[in-house]
Amino acid sequence: MWRLRLCIYLPIYDKIHAHPMMKKNLLIILLLTTQFSLASPLSDGALRLIQIGSEIGSRDIVMRGQSLLLKGALDLYDLDALYESSKQVRHGSTLMGYPPHERGANEILIKLVRQSYDPALYDYALHLLDGNNGFVKNEFLALNLFEESFEIHGNAHSAFIAAVIRNESLVPGTKKTQRIGELLSFAILNNIKGSKNYQAQRVNSGHWKTLRPNSWKDWLNDQ
Repeated sequence: MWRLRLCIYLPIYDKIHAHPMMKKNLLIILLLTTQFSLASPLSDGALRLIQIGSEIGSRDIVMRGQSLLLKGALDLYDLDALYESSKQVRHGSTLMGYPPHERGANEILIKLVRQSYDPALYDYALHLLDGNNGFVKNEFLALNLFEESFEIHGNAHSAFIAAVIRNESLVPGTKKTQRIGELLSFAILNNIKGSKNYQAQRVNSGHWKTLRPNSWKDWLNDQ
C-alpha cells in the first residue's frame, strides 16, 4: 500500500450562474491511498462526456465528465482516472475557460510513475527523451523507464523505442547487440509499426549516421 498525494487544479463554475463569465479556480487536494485495482469504466465514460461536450460546446456536459474523473480517482482509486485528469490539466480547456497547467500535470504524472503506472511511465520517458513539456532532456533515465515499462508491463511500444535508443546511442556500454535484438524481436512479434523496417534498415544492414530526429514522438508517429 502506498500513499499518494496529488494536487489537481480544476475550475469549478458557479452553478447559480449569477455571472455567467465568472469562474473561480479551486485547489482540490486528493489524499488517496492507492491499491491494486481494476480500472473503472467511469474513466471511459468521463472521457466520452468531455469529448462530446467539447464538440457541441456544452460546459455542463464537460463538467459532468470532469466530475466522473474525480469520482473514479477518489472513490475507486482508479489510476486511469488520475492519468486522464493529468492530461486534462496539461491541455487546459478553451471552452471551460482555463489555461494549460503544465506543472500541475507533471506533478500528477510523476506520482503515477512512482506507482509504476505504465501509461505514465511511457509518457514521462518520451518527455525526457525529447526534453519537452517542462522536463529536462535525459536519455539515460528515459531508457531506464522504457525498459521498466517493457519488463514489468510487457509494453511492446516501450520495447521498440528502448531498442532504438540503445542502437542509436553514442554512450559507451549502451549499444548491446543482444539486448537490442531481444527488444526488437518482442516489438516485431507484437506488430509494432516501424519495428521490422527499423531492424532491416538500421540494425541488420548497419548505418553510418546516428538517427537524431527533432522529436522522437513525431518520429514514432510517422512510422
